[in-house]
Amino acid sequence: MNAGQGYTFDNERPAHEVAVPEFEIDAQPVSWTQYVEFVADGGYDRPELWLPAGWEWLQQQAQGDEGRRAPRHVEQIGLARAGGQGGVLQRWFGNTVRVAGWSPVMHLSWWEADAWCRWAGRRLPTEVEWEVAAHQAANRGFRWGDVWEWTGTTFHGYPGFQADPYRDYSEPWFGTHKVLRGASLATRRRMKSPKYRNYYLPGRDDIFCGFRSCAL
Repeated sequence: MNAGQGYTFDNERPAHEVAVPEFEIDAQPVSWTQYVEFVADGGYDRPELWLPAGWEWLQQQAQGDEGRRAPRHVEQIGLARAGGQGGVLQRWFGNTVRVAGWSPVMHLSWWEADAWCRWAGRRLPTEVEWEVAAHQAANRGFRWGDVWEWTGTTFHGYPGFQADPYRDYSEPWFGTHKVLRGASLATRRRMKSPKYRNYYLPGRDDIFCGFRSCAL
């Protein structure tokens, strides 16, 4: 607890200065329409788009006899056609629903987000770029809060980090997990903060997670 500043977790402290070079970031998370194009272009069959560990992760996944070809819980994915055919069908809370093309792609791993960026000639934002945009670019259309968003940052403590009494909250995961920023449709309002640092192993895809990209 910081006096007069509200509650903070140990991995959000201490405040420190960071030099942030100029960058260009998407105003919105990557949509299903954008991601379907990656799938249609053979994104799940092109090892050159994946980091070696990501390609290994992909080969270990299984969805039927043909292996993984889409994010988690997706039952159908394809380019939308006239007459309502195609598009994305995904399992939501036990029900199969047709997902709107403009909505953020969801339930995918860091490996998949990184592969899409390589395919698109983009990159994942660093967590500091994401935070700067969240604080300063709302009037330019930057919106967040629908999905947790993978960043390109590996989870570490800030300079001068000191663990809280519950040391296992942050410290054991430094160096192995990737940082997500934002919030999701399932996040309580009181927990939504542009400074909150979420973190998971890059293969996790069971959370409400998506991503946005930056120009190279």
